[in-house]
Amino acid sequence: MKKNKWDTNLFDIERQRTCEDHNKNAKLLNIIFEPGTFGHFIKFFLDKFSQLTPDIEGDPFTDIGTSHNKNIKYSHQIQAYHSFFINDNKEETNLPVCVIIPNTEKDFLYIKTTQWFRAGDSKILSDDLWGKKISENKNSFLLKDAVDNICSLYDISLKDDYIPKFIVRDWYKLEFLEDITTTFYYRRFKILKEHPFLGKQKTHHLPLDSFFDFDIFIKNIKELDFVFGLQLDFDRIAEMRDIFMQGYNLDTHRQQANMTVDIIKNLSNDDNMLIPKLDVSFEGFIYAHIEKTYRFITAPLTNYFFKDTNELKSYVKNYPEHYKAMNPLLPTFNGIPNPFYLYAKDGSK
Repeated sequence: MKKNKWDTNLFDIERQRTCEDHNKNAKLLNIIFEPGTFGHFIKFFLDKFSQLTPDIEGDPFTDIGTSHNKNIKYSHQIQAYHSFFINDNKEETNLPVCVIIPNTEKDFLYIKTTQWFRAGDSKILSDDLWGKKISENKNSFLLKDAVDNICSLYDISLKDDYIPKFIVRDWYKLEFLEDITTTFYYRRFKILKEHPFLGKQKTHHLPLDSFFDFDIFIKNIKELDFVFGLQLDFDRIAEMRDIFMQGYNLDTHRQQANMTVDIIKNLSNDDNMLIPKLDVSFEGFIYAHIEKTYRFITAPLTNYFFKDTNELKSYVKNYPEHYKAMNPLLPTFNGIPNPFYLYAKDGSK
């Protein structure tokens, strides 16, 4: 039998449940979210500040900023579900549903760089790919496929002790060079956003970008409150800010995503900005920006990374003309197909 377009390994609505809510649906709101997109936090926030539910004591955070504290007593009138909510409620209509959706490059950067880190509170880091031995990462359920992919693509022996940092950075760069609409995460969220089930519900999209800045967060939360009538108590705005910032300050990847965007913005002005220590995945994003933006320039393959934006600007400005050539990793440049495009996507990243 021919499968319809929703039956795809990009979007499995019958995945194994982890720590999400298991009730079929909730009275006030049902939050559908993918891992790493703050579904548990928004559940806590709305349940705590809604005047239709009892107040909540304590905070939801783990030491890495995920909102997975299992000791919180919720009202169960607002719940957070992964995509199997669609399967559990496939015959229902007009349910109050909020879907957290990424829209910006920063959103997808964050998701790409935190899926391992936040999954099950594992504390896995992208830097582990070069900072730990290959043999150790091969024994990691979360990292073994990435190790195999990198070693195969770059012809590195699994018998070697370590993968060089510059190789891991380049590996990340490859996906960031792609048209975002062709990437796994973009396609996955597009399928979720357009799922026919959501067209039959009272559905509201909450932008993932809300979680990077409190002012944007509150603006979007007020809109959500208006749609669903949750009666949030905005007289407690100072408390709302404190809760939001507590989670933000524990989440180093969210902070680095904002820093990365600021670094890229700085490249177009005359100011200098120190580049703090970044996870290798964010370095790869900056490298991809350089190669997509500046004509015929390839980022250096060294373990060292630029110490400030003046150093990076100098690299771009003084890149020797006799080394400039069409980057074989870019399928197009300035909208023109690249005849030297060599990178074959194998679907493994």
